[in-house]
Amino acid sequence: MLRVVVGGFGEVAIRGIRAILPPPEFALTDCTIDAVVNVVAAIQPDALVLNSGKDSDCTLAASVARAHPGMTVVACSAEGTAMSVYPRSGGGWVTSRSLSAAALIECVRG
Repeated sequence: MLRVVVGGFGEVAIRGIRAILPPPEFALTDCTIDAVVNVVAAIQPDALVLNSGKDSDCTLAASVARAHPGMTVVACSAEGTAMSVYPRSGGGWVTSRSLSAAALIECVRG
């Protein structure tokens, strides 16, 4: 089971992400954007799916990815069509992918 933290999304988006990343393969924990750093430190998840906001600000995503190189970080927004992916052990590099359910599953699986 892959542990995934979902940070900064509203209730409707979280329900959608839960439908895309269902149990038993995925165990999701959701939190506010302000709690992301503490929740990630406590849970040590395999992946973080982070709301990058309408301005696609990936500052927090990049910071968390640098602090936790063994974790995949996916930054996306309901307002956007792309996601930024910081893969596990990626050495800090980031890729951009089209936002889709299939791509999100693939990225979280690593």
